[in-house]
Amino acid sequence: MRTALLAIALLFSVDATACPMADAAAYATAAAEVQGADGMKTAFTVAGLTCTSTSAQVADALKGVEGVLAAAVDYQTGEAVVAFDNAKTNPDALLAAISQTGYAAEKKQDS
Repeated sequence: MRTALLAIALLFSVDATACPMADAAAYATAAAEVQGADGMKTAFTVAGLTCTSTSAQVADALKGVEGVLAAAVDYQTGEAVVAFDNAKTNPDALLAAISQTGYAAEKKQDS
C-alpha cells in the first residue's frame, strides 16, 4: 500500500519536462526546425546548462535576436543550433545574446 501511495505521489509531483528522454525528443524536434529553416546555420557549445529551464533561457535569448529564424538548445550536450538571416544578424551577435544570459559559449569550428 505504501508503494502504491508513493508511486501516485511521485506521478503527480514530478514535472513532465524533468524526463531527460522527453527533453532529448524536444531538442530533436527543435533542431529539425533549425535544419529545415531558410538562412545560415551555426552551432555553439554552451557551458553550464543544467536543466530544461536553462536551455529555454538561452533559446529565448537567441530567438529574441532580430534575424533569428529558429533556435534549439540542449542542456544535456550543451549544444545550441541556430538558423538566421545573415543580412540581419551574425554569429558574433548570437554569441553576445548567449553571453547576456550568463552562460559561456563558443562557436563550434565546423559550423
